[in-house]
Amino acid sequence: MTMNFESAREALNFMLLLSDERTKIKNSNGEYATLNEYKELYREALYSACDYLGMEDLYLD
Repeated sequence: MTMNFESAREALNFMLLLSDERTKIKNSNGEYATLNEYKELYREALYSACDYLGMEDLYLD
Protein backbone atom coordinates (compact mmCIF):
# COMPACT_ATOMS: atom_id res chain seq x y z
CA MET A 1 0.00 0.00 0.00
CA THR A 2 2.10 2.87 -1.26
CA MET A 3 0.78 6.38 -1.00
CA ASN A 4 1.83 9.39 -3.06
CA PHE A 5 1.16 12.81 -1.60
CA GLU A 6 1.22 16.12 -3.44
CA SER A 7 1.94 18.28 -0.39
CA ALA A 8 2.78 18.25 3.30
CA ARG A 9 -0.82 19.26 3.99
CA GLU A 10 -2.14 16.20 2.14
CA ALA A 11 0.24 13.89 4.02
CA LEU A 12 -0.69 15.42 7.38
CA ASN A 13 -4.39 15.18 6.56
CA PHE A 14 -3.95 11.47 5.80
CA MET A 15 -2.12 10.99 9.10
CA LEU A 16 -5.04 12.60 10.92
CA LEU A 17 -7.41 10.26 9.10
CA LEU A 18 -5.31 7.24 10.12
CA SER A 19 -5.30 8.47 13.71
CA ASP A 20 -9.10 8.53 13.89
CA GLU A 21 -10.35 5.42 15.70
CA ARG A 22 -13.33 5.22 13.33
CA THR A 23 -11.13 4.85 10.25
CA LYS A 24 -11.22 1.41 8.67
CA ILE A 25 -8.91 0.70 5.73
CA LYS A 26 -8.89 -2.45 3.65
CA ASN A 27 -5.68 -3.88 2.22
CA SER A 28 -5.17 -5.30 -1.27
CA ASN A 29 -6.64 -8.63 -0.13
CA GLY A 30 -9.91 -6.94 0.78
CA GLU A 31 -9.32 -7.53 4.49
CA TYR A 32 -9.13 -4.83 7.10
CA ALA A 33 -5.59 -3.54 7.50
CA THR A 34 -3.55 -4.82 10.40
CA LEU A 35 -1.95 -2.56 12.98
CA ASN A 36 1.41 -3.00 11.25
CA GLU A 37 -0.13 -1.95 7.92
CA TYR A 38 -1.59 1.16 9.56
CA LYS A 39 1.82 1.94 11.05
CA GLU A 40 3.49 1.54 7.66
CA LEU A 41 0.96 3.89 6.02
CA TYR A 42 1.43 6.41 8.83
CA ARG A 43 5.22 6.22 8.53
CA GLU A 44 5.09 6.76 4.75
CA ALA A 45 2.87 9.81 5.22
CA LEU A 46 5.18 11.13 7.94
CA TYR A 47 8.25 10.71 5.71
CA SER A 48 6.46 12.53 2.90
CA ALA A 49 5.52 15.40 5.19
CA CYS A 50 9.14 15.62 6.38
CA ASP A 51 10.32 15.70 2.76
CA TYR A 52 7.98 18.53 1.84
CA LEU A 53 9.07 20.50 4.91
CA GLY A 54 12.79 19.98 4.20
CA MET A 55 13.29 17.89 7.34
CA GLU A 56 14.52 14.61 5.85
CA ASP A 57 17.23 14.51 8.50
CA LEU A 58 14.58 13.51 11.06
CA TYR A 59 14.28 10.04 9.55
CA LEU A 60 17.60 9.67 7.74
CA ASP A 61 19.68 9.65 10.94
